[in-house]
This record gives sequence, C-alpha cells and structure tokens, in this order.
Amino acid sequence: MQRSEALKKAEQLITGARAKSYGDSYQTHENIAKMWSVILKKEITIHDVYRCMIALKCVRLTTTPKHEDSMVDIIGYAALAMEAFDGKSKD
Repeated sequence: MQRSEALKKAEQLITGARAKSYGDSYQTHENIAKMWSVILKKEITIHDVYRCMIALKCVRLTTTPKHEDSMVDIIGYAALAMEAFDGKSKD
C-alpha cells in the first residue's frame, strides 16, 4: 500500500465507518480515559489513551508485521492525537 493510500484509508476510517459506529472520536477517547482512570486508580489522559492504543497495535505487529490494518490504525491514532492537542474533535 502506498503512503497516500494509507493516509486516505486512515482518514476514511476516522471520519466514516468508525465515526458512524462509535460516534465522535474525541469524546469516545475521553470516555476511555475516564474509564481507565477508574480502573487504574490514577488519572489517564486522552493522550495516554492514544499512546497506549498505538502501543497495542505495535505489539500486534510483532506477530503479524505486514498486517495493513494495524499500520493504518497507528496512522489514525497518531492523527487523532495531533487533533486532541486542540482539545476538540475534527469529526
């Protein structure tokens, strides 16, 4: 897959199918941070969530290094993390 295709696919997932299935990505990941904060008994930020999700995908890639979906998901999480610096979603 070419880089331009990977970037387009990540954008389509974030703003298309996944947005329709799960709602606003920023709000969803903020809610994940709140839930993880309760479970772990310490404050987890939205940026912690994005870093952990990227790490999860990296671990999966150790088993299946050519799995395109994991690579595209990493691109998506990185893009969402960049947007989160603004404190709002771009969905």
